[in-house]
Amino acid sequence: MSNGNDYQQISWSCMNKYVGITTTDGQSHDGFIAHVDQDYVTLAVPTNEMVDRLSGLPVQESTYRQFGFHPGFFPRRRFFFRRIPFFGIRDFFLLPFFI
Repeated sequence: MSNGNDYQQISWSCMNKYVGITTTDGQSHDGFIAHVDQDYVTLAVPTNEMVDRLSGLPVQESTYRQFGFHPGFFPRRRFFFRRIPFFGIRDFFLLPFFI
């Protein structure tokens, strides 16, 4: 088990990378490290909000333009931020990220 300072150093070295974190209460989080301070790491967690909005849209591609969807392009994913205290981290690991 590492202390908070070890996780802070690891977080700095993994800045802007896709990581997984398991907390001491058993919750699992994955996301990009967006910010690191003295006591917390902030993850940008991807969500499928824009992809879910497209599920009920008409078939004409011209109507997708407002969502940034053109042939060869996909809707942008949205992120929400999750702030996790270093003292609450049990496991910290890198995850593969494919586009």
